[in-house]
Amino acid sequence: MSALSNSVAAARGASRTLDGLLDHPRAVLGTLAATQLVATLVLAVSIPHNGWVWFHNGDQIGITTQGWMLGHLELPPTELGYLWSLVIAPLMWFTGPTFVQAMPPIMALNLFVLAPIALVCVYGIGERIGGRLLGYWASLLWVVAPFASIPLFVDRYQERWAENFLPQALGLTSLSDFPSMVVVLAAALFVVRSLDASRLAEAALAGLLLGAAGATKPPNLLMGAGAVLAYLVARRWREGIVFCAAVVPSLLVLVLWKERGLGELPVLSLGEVRVAAGVGLVALDVDRYLELDLEHWRVQMDQLREFFWSARLAQWAPLAGLLAVLRVRQAPIAALLGGWLAAFLVVKGFSTRADIQANTFWRLLMPAWPAYLILFASIPLLVPTFARRLGDRIRPASVSPVAWAWVAVAVALTVVLPAAVIAASSPSTRPERAVFQDDAGNYIMTPIAEDVDLQVESTDGGRSLSWTSGGPWRADVFYRVYRHEGRDIECENADGAISVYCFIRSFPIATTRDTKYLDREAPPGAWYRIGVGTNWLDDETQGDVFGFSRALATP
Repeated sequence: MSALSNSVAAARGASRTLDGLLDHPRAVLGTLAATQLVATLVLAVSIPHNGWVWFHNGDQIGITTQGWMLGHLELPPTELGYLWSLVIAPLMWFTGPTFVQAMPPIMALNLFVLAPIALVCVYGIGERIGGRLLGYWASLLWVVAPFASIPLFVDRYQERWAENFLPQALGLTSLSDFPSMVVVLAAALFVVRSLDASRLAEAALAGLLLGAAGATKPPNLLMGAGAVLAYLVARRWREGIVFCAAVVPSLLVLVLWKERGLGELPVLSLGEVRVAAGVGLVALDVDRYLELDLEHWRVQMDQLREFFWSARLAQWAPLAGLLAVLRVRQAPIAALLGGWLAAFLVVKGFSTRADIQANTFWRLLMPAWPAYLILFASIPLLVPTFARRLGDRIRPASVSPVAWAWVAVAVALTVVLPAAVIAASSPSTRPERAVFQDDAGNYIMTPIAEDVDLQVESTDGGRSLSWTSGGPWRADVFYRVYRHEGRDIECENADGAISVYCFIRSFPIATTRDTKYLDREAPPGAWYRIGVGTNWLDDETQGDVFGFSRALATP
């Protein structure tokens, strides 16, 4: 009897503790946010890095250079999305033009602002499915899953996951992937909240946020497929219309951005179709954005089986979670999460650019990771009688409606301000702040580092080059000496672009850690330029050159 009594007492004590936690969501979420921050910092210092530079696998140089130029009201060729560059532009007024200099404030923004917002959004969606208890569980998984998944990969793949992907997924880079995922997640939260009656403000805010995510990276708009499905299932016609209408202003600003920098919309103007009568028609280049390669998908699933502990679990978990959400009668939320995940799997997962072995698959699917995790977290609701035994603990708490004033603030920040900056900016016409370098066939927009001051002198032994170190850099750097017979810049309006492309035509002739170099075989009339490079391994045989000095002719 005493053992039974102790068990009953322990169960009642656990129940009271649980109820106490359910009454204090701010304390629980604050603890989880602090845990997430500490875990991220521990990972950051434990994996290879070079100062403030962790592995980047994307457009970090181009994105920050674009931010630097926007901060000076100059429009580069507008190939990338604009919003993240616009957000970091004020930071770069103080740090300087390169991503290495801007890394500390960008990381602070990611870890101290955006990461907690993402955690709250995961909690909010989970709470609407299964009450605060499921919200806590989903939030805990959000914090733990990136780290707990490391040992689930085979040894030879763990390095790629922990050292190459997680820095991007956790906000340890200057790329726009992490911020845009957070904005997509926030949009999804307000879609869920707008499924209640008379929540037009939430629907408008959700649409504005999704538009902002699309302005950062246009593929983020795929989440809209899940949102539209949710409104259809819930029969919230007015909310659905408001949501779709709220996405449009950011799309119009994106059109303005592309037209002002490129003079065209790439999706419409990449090709010209000639018909028999000789009439030119604008071609919709769908193949560039939609690659449905079934064989490639099968290869990726084979690679998942090769590298992951249980491919079947990874593949079937979201389906089980979908059934669990349906089981607790949250069909609209199930439609949102399922449509959101499916849209990215079809459009991005089937693309030949998404490759598990090359470690590009995870980054391209990052915006759908919250949908996957929330579905995974919902699986316990499939347990028979579990939801009934929890009773009111899985009932969503009431939430106050969003005031229209916040919608007005969102309009100002995501539509009016970007449109004003773009309209006020002038297309670049000369290599004043940035140039394009050829990195193995990839043309990267790279800033001019004014504080790297090059001097060239003629000596008996050749041309003596010396330069200032620049910086302060937030990592160990190396220098590449570039040389060209004659002026090394060639500017053109490529493919009819309004903003000019200025290409560096010189080639690297040496790499050094010093700030001087003697060129013993200098041709007459040579021009020189110094490139400043770094990477996460501090390996001077690899990239990346993230800044250039101005070119200087032989005296």
